[in-house]
Parts: sequence; C-alpha cells; structure tokens
Amino acid sequence: MSAINKKSSGASRPRRTIILMMAATLLAKVLGLLRTVLLASSYGTGLEAAAFAEASVIPLTVFDMLLGAAIPGSFIPVYNRLLAREGTKRADDFAQRFVNIILLFCVLLAGLGIVFSPQLISILAPGLSGNAQKLASELLRIMFPMIIFTGGAYTLTGIMQSKGRYLLPALISAISNAGVIIYLAFINPLLGENGIYGLAAAYVISWLIQLATLVIPLAFSGKERFLLSPAAGIRDSELPAALKSAPPVMIGAWLMPATLLLGTAFSSLSDTDGGISVFTYAYNVYLMITGILTYSICNYVFPELSRLSGSGDDEGFMNTLRRGFDSALMLTVPFTAAVFILSGCGVSVMYQRGAFGAESAAATASALRFIVPAMPAFAVIELLNRAFYSKGLDKIPMIAAICGIASDAVVSAVLIFSGAVPVLSGAAAGACAGQLVTAAALLFAASKKMKGLFDGFIKRTWNLWLGAILSAGVMSVVYRLFDINPFSNSFAGNLIICFAVFLPGAAVYLAVMKIGSKYVVGTLKW
Repeated sequence: MSAINKKSSGASRPRRTIILMMAATLLAKVLGLLRTVLLASSYGTGLEAAAFAEASVIPLTVFDMLLGAAIPGSFIPVYNRLLAREGTKRADDFAQRFVNIILLFCVLLAGLGIVFSPQLISILAPGLSGNAQKLASELLRIMFPMIIFTGGAYTLTGIMQSKGRYLLPALISAISNAGVIIYLAFINPLLGENGIYGLAAAYVISWLIQLATLVIPLAFSGKERFLLSPAAGIRDSELPAALKSAPPVMIGAWLMPATLLLGTAFSSLSDTDGGISVFTYAYNVYLMITGILTYSICNYVFPELSRLSGSGDDEGFMNTLRRGFDSALMLTVPFTAAVFILSGCGVSVMYQRGAFGAESAAATASALRFIVPAMPAFAVIELLNRAFYSKGLDKIPMIAAICGIASDAVVSAVLIFSGAVPVLSGAAAGACAGQLVTAAALLFAASKKMKGLFDGFIKRTWNLWLGAILSAGVMSVVYRLFDINPFSNSFAGNLIICFAVFLPGAAVYLAVMKIGSKYVVGTLKW
C-alpha cells in the first residue's frame, strides 16, 4: 500500500469508528425512547409514574454525582499512561484493583440507600403526596442495588475504550433497554397493580445485563482478555494518584445529575404529582437527542486525548480537540432549532397514547422548549471536561459545574417563586441556564489554558452558523404553513409534519456546508 493510501486509510478510520459508535448510540437511544414510550403509555403522569420517576432517578443520580465521571476521569488517564509506558499487564493489574475499590464503594452506597430510602424521598421530592412518597420509597429500596452493576460497567467501559474497542460499550444500553421493553410489553400487563414493582426489578436486572455484556467478552479476548479478580485486592502504587484526582473530577460532573435532581425537586412543587414525570419525560428526550449527537465523539476522543497528553504530543492533542469541538457543534447547533420548532409534534409522536394524554404531551413539549437551547452547551461541556481531565486540569470543570448548579437553582427559584412562569417552565429554564453558564465558564478557561483551540474558529465554522440560521428560518416557515395543533393531530399527521419540516431545513444546512467547504479553504467540511 502506498504512503498516500496508508494516510487516507488512517484518516478515515476514526471517522468510521465514530459513525459506528453513533449508529450504536442511536440504536440504544431509540430503544430507550421506546422503553419510555411504553412506560408513559402504561402509567401516564399519575401517582405511580411520579413515584417511579423519582425512585429511578435517585440511584443513578447519586452514582453520577459520586462516581459517574470520577471513574472515567480518574481511571482512563492513569490506565492509558500505564499502557503507554509499562505495557498491558501493568495497566490491567491497576484496572483490577480499581474495579475492586469501585465495587466495594458501590455496595456501601447501595446499603445506605436502602436503609435511608424514605428520608431521601422526603428531601429530594418534597412536593409529592404521602401515597406517592410511600410508593417511591418502596421502589427506591428495590432499585438502589443497581449502582453496584453500574460501577462495574462504567469501569469496564473505560478499559474497553482504552483498548480501542468502542462498539460494544456503545451497544450495552441497547441490550438492557431491550430487556426492559420486553418486560413492559409482555410481563407488566400480567402483574396488574404489582407491575410497577416488577418494573423496578427489571431496571436492576437491565444493569446486571449491561455488566455481563462487558465481562464476558473481556474474559474471552485472547491476549487482550481482562478478568475481574477480587483476589487482586485494592492496593496499587498508582491508586493514590488516581483517587486524589477523583474529588475535583467528581464535583466537575455534578452538573447533569444536579440538574435532574433540581428539576424533579422544583417540579414536585407543581399542582399535581405528575410534574415530576413530565419534567423527566422532557429531560429524557433532551438527553436522548444530545447523547446521540455528542457521546460518540466524546467517547472516541477522550482516550485519544489522554494518550496524546501522556506522550507529550501537544500539537496532536490540540488538533484532535479542535476536530472534536468543531464536529460536536456541527451536529448540535442545527438540531437545536429543529427540536425547538418540532417539539410539539415530536413529543406527541413519541408519547401521546394510552394513559399519556394531550395535556401531558403539551406540558412535556413546553418544558422541552425551555431546555433545548442548551444543546450546543451540553456538547461543549462534555468535550471540554474530557480535555481538561486529559491535561490534569481537574479543578476547572469543578468550578464551572459549581457555577452552573448555582445558576440553575437561582434561575429556577426566581422564576417559580416570583410567578413569572409556570413551575415546570421555571424548572426547565433553570436547567438550560445552568448548562449555558457552565459552558461559558469552560470556554473562558479553554481560551486561557488551551491556546490554539479557537485559532481560525470563525473561518473554520462560518458556514456552520450561516447554514444553521438559514435552516432554522426554512423550518420555521414550513412549520407555520401547516397551522395545526399537534396535540389534537393524528400520529401519522404529526409524523408527516416532522419530516416535511426537517428535511428542507437539513437540505439547506447541508448545501451551505458543502458550498462553504468547496470554495473557502480551511472551512469545516460535513
């Protein structure tokens, strides 16, 4: 193979990998959406839905706040440094002990969560009615053990990604979502009033499936195999350094779980128990879309940034970060307008059936519109956090997250208690404000600490911004031509409108991107 062909092949490999990861993430998110659709159809926004929404949020939110980012943020840089300098065996020895510590800590957390479930519900959902709080506490006791499997799955995902195996970690959510879908479609109706308890158990089992999906392939990977080994103990010379970096990384990742906790807490102050479930449904749609557009890029870039930083390749680091940054914006900016314009039709298509009526759909769409403007900020946060972790600048994401959480709480409280907007709108607006403030803080820090990230930014991305503006204008005009109420329209009618509005906007955006990259050297290419 010629040098040119080798270079072309090498350059296309990351693109193919990211496309495959995005496809896997899309499958997982679509199945997650189907899971949520079946949940909404079965329980709507009533007492059981509110209790389950709160009970399912708390364990994973606690995990996210204490370990969710601390695991990859403190583990992946150390693992990749050992992999580069001392080889696979030394890196895997460190990983085994790291997994053991995480699992021990998660067992302790699960025990505490089970014991203090009533108190957690009272503190985090003060507006729930007595019956809803009682049910939520019972469900929380069932669901808290899933953080044990979550801890193992997160760590093994970091190991796989560091070994260059990206596809399976991106698929594990799809496998577990399929299990919950089977439960909701076939088993839940048979259990009657006890179905909600079975659903809680199904969620726990789904995380066990995710862990098993990683453990088994790693155990049978030949020379690259990795075995969980409790006998390896918890002592390693590299663990103090990894654990020392965990607190700032942990706090730096508090934004998204805190956003969910604040959102559900403020939403519980609405007139009915359904406020929590409405906010949760809207937030799930937001995370599904932003996750599809963002996580594949970030999860591919993070191990690469860690390797480049560990080897001292500053130029390669900045080139990789710049490409990831531009690509994340290229995807999220145009979709922000599309989701905002089509929120009513989209929510109706996804959720409006069975126990989830037009009123619930309208409330969910309204909340979604207040959150959606933060989509590009979400991408900036996820990518820059990983870049700072790779450089060992852990305190910057921590400070940015604290600013964002404070902004979320203040904006939500002011809007809600002043009566300026309805409770759900205030909670959603606070969620948006928190992410915007965090992204602004990270961008400011990046301009000081990562020289070169914004070099030629306007020249690189002018066609992105122009295309997004023209695309939004086209979609807005086409949507207004239909002049319908999406919550009284049929499923087929709303689906047709979504395609009829989105496709012309997408065509305009792609055309501007193509023309710009063709005639202006250095412009971002699609």
